Amino acid sequence: MTVEAALVLPLFIFSMVLIGYMGVLMSEEEQVQMAMVRVAREASAGYGATEGSAYKSLAYYQGKLALYLRDSERVVSLLSSEIMKEEDQIDLVGTYKVKLPFRMITVPQLRFRQRVHMRAFTGVETRKPAGRTGQTVYVAENGSVYHQKLSCTYLTLSISQVVYGDLEDMRNRGGGIYKECERCCKGKSFQKEMPVWITNFGDKYHSHGACSGLKRKIREMDLSQVGSRTPCSKCCNVMKEEND
Repeated sequence: MTVEAALVLPLFIFSMVLIGYMGVLMSEEEQVQMAMVRVAREASAGYGATEGSAYKSLAYYQGKLALYLRDSERVVSLLSSEIMKEEDQIDLVGTYKVKLPFRMITVPQLRFRQRVHMRAFTGVETRKPAGRTGQTVYVAENGSVYHQKLSCTYLTLSISQVVYGDLEDMRNRGGGIYKECERCCKGKSFQKEMPVWITNFGDKYHSHGACSGLKRKIREMDLSQVGSRTPCSKCCNVMKEEND
């Protein structure tokens, strides 16, 4: 063996061993991190389901972590952790030391520090915003009336096909006449036998059944938001009678 080979070979072997050992350290570091996350998640979920006193004790977290790392040689300390100190926060800080296998290295051991931060689930407080009644009503787009039932016939469009010549004698449910739709009838001339489309509560006739004017958009809102809109004479009266 040459002098060069005698010098290079030990360095090469040392480098390979060091790389392999670093891989082991990274694997163990990931194992510790996963165990800490598991402990924090279980505490977060369990805190809101019970009185939560056990989840405020550091001993609980230390014991759980030791259980999940029972197959590891690492002893992880959580003494630097803060549990439920501020806004129900779980802040786990784990520290542990790893001895290096190489005596020639002056650093005898490495110190690792890993952290998991999570908020404890303490439940959801449901309350109505100020000024809201909690009663849902329905309003058609640009409508001046609100409805308590989504199934109200005033909200459900009943589309009929008729001939243009009959419109003069036809009236909607409110007694009004039908006028041309500004969207689909503008600039068009109609013959008496031509088909048009109308709705039971609308006041427009349409040149085709796919006109956007035949589609009604309905908004859902709280009763406190209806403003100057008046209650529907059909469904709101029915609801009142049912409540009485």
